[in-house]
Amino acid sequence: MLEILEACYKAGGRGIEIVPVGKISEATKIMKETHNDFVVTGSTFPGPDPLIEDLIDIEAKIIFAHGIVSDKKDDKLVKMVDEIKSRGVIPGIAAHNPVSTLEYALENLPDVRVFLIPFNKRGMLMGNKRNLEEIVNNTKNCSFVGMKTLAAGKLDPKKAYEYISKHNISAVTIGMVTTEEAEISTKIALEALSK
Repeated sequence: MLEILEACYKAGGRGIEIVPVGKISEATKIMKETHNDFVVTGSTFPGPDPLIEDLIDIEAKIIFAHGIVSDKKDDKLVKMVDEIKSRGVIPGIAAHNPVSTLEYALENLPDVRVFLIPFNKRGMLMGNKRNLEEIVNNTKNCSFVGMKTLAAGKLDPKKAYEYISKHNISAVTIGMVTTEEAEISTKIALEALSK
C-alpha cells in the first residue's frame, strides 16, 4: 500500500481518503510523517465503533460520516456530525444514495458543506444522474468529492475525468491497486481537473 501511495504522490497526488481499517492506516501514517503536504480525509467505519479517534490520530482534515449512516438521515447522523465538529475536524457526509441524502443534508445539516459522492460518466451508483448533476452544479457553497469516478474500472480514465471536469467537483478519490494504476490515473485526473 505504501508503494501505491508513493507512486500516487510522485505523480502529483497529495492526499488520501480512507476508511481506517487494516494496513492502510499504517501506510497513511508513514506518508504523513515523510511528506509534510500529504492531506488525509477519511470516512467513518460502518460498524458499531466508527473509528473517529483513529481518523483524528492520523490528522484527518475532513471526516465523512459513512454512507451507511448518512443515507438513513436520522439522529445517529446528526450526532456523528456534531461529534466530528466538536473534535475540531470538518464534518462531511459520504452518500450511497446521493440525491436524497444531499437534499436532506442541505436542508437539515448546516454544518456539513463537503460531500463524498459517487460521480462518474456512466452514472454508476449515482441514482438519478441528471438530478445529482444538477445538485452538484447548482450548489456553490459546498464542496463535492467524487468517488467511484472510474465506475469500478469500467471507464477509461481520460474520458472519466473529462466528464468530471465539466462539473462542480473539487476533488476525486481513485481506487488503486497497482503502482502503475496510481501513476496513470493520478496524472490523468490532475491534468483534467486542473483546467
